Amino acid sequence: MRPKSLKTLSAILIVLVLSTLSCEFSFGGGGNQDDTATPDIQQVTSAPIDPVVQTTEEPTETAIVPPTAVPPTPIPPTDIPPTAAPTEQPTETSEPVAESQPYYTEEFDYVPDNWYFEVLMGNEEKTDISVGDGKLTFTIEDYDTYAYVFYEDYTYADVYLEATAANRGSNDNMITLVCRYSDTGFYEVNIGNDGLYDIYAYIEAMDTGYRRLYNGGSLNINTGLKSNTFAMSCEGNEIKLYVNGVLERTVEDNTYNLPEGLIGVGVSSFDNIPVIIDFDYVYIDVP
Repeated sequence: MRPKSLKTLSAILIVLVLSTLSCEFSFGGGGNQDDTATPDIQQVTSAPIDPVVQTTEEPTETAIVPPTAVPPTPIPPTDIPPTAAPTEQPTETSEPVAESQPYYTEEFDYVPDNWYFEVLMGNEEKTDISVGDGKLTFTIEDYDTYAYVFYEDYTYADVYLEATAANRGSNDNMITLVCRYSDTGFYEVNIGNDGLYDIYAYIEAMDTGYRRLYNGGSLNINTGLKSNTFAMSCEGNEIKLYVNGVLERTVEDNTYNLPEGLIGVGVSSFDNIPVIIDFDYVYIDVP
């Protein structure tokens, strides 16, 4: 029986020791505690937990679209009109050109390309010869100037030449008709606005110059700012002057006997300017 009792006593003793130790762990050493005090509760974790960091993906870079080979078409400015389709330009109509004739009437409806001018004496820079409004106009703005216009398509030995001319400037002038103009010389009649006239032969050889064949006056000449019709004929050795339809004078040249040449008209200035003469027409015919 003895061993069983020791074991029981030992068991009792162990229970008492564990109870004592349990009280000490629960309240601590020394002093009385309030039975109603709430014990401090300490939460113990096994180890600090590192925060979980949510990793995010790096932002995807915006894709750059490479330029295309063809650039964009620019917008045309609105202030530039669109290019119109080319249109055919009208063909310019040239001025009518009369067929060259030895005998005809030149009315100066346009500038004739077969007439040319010369200033035989005086200042060419102050001499203007023009065609307009059906008139051949001589404008001379210097003294002692002799200007001529010649028809160059034909030369004549015997010819009749007529012209109507109007004075619009100084009365101190002469209107001239010429026949047989060549390198040898020429014949001319000069009619002044003062009622006087001259008939000359101009000789080129040895600087002979002008030789007067006749001079006189006529009551048939309209003086001042008026119009006159003058004519001359060269036939054989005879030179004739007509004033407003009247045969004014006939002279014979038995000295110079000039050959054939061009016909022409001219204007001369003297001591008063400006001289302005309009020719309405020039008529060429057989004598």
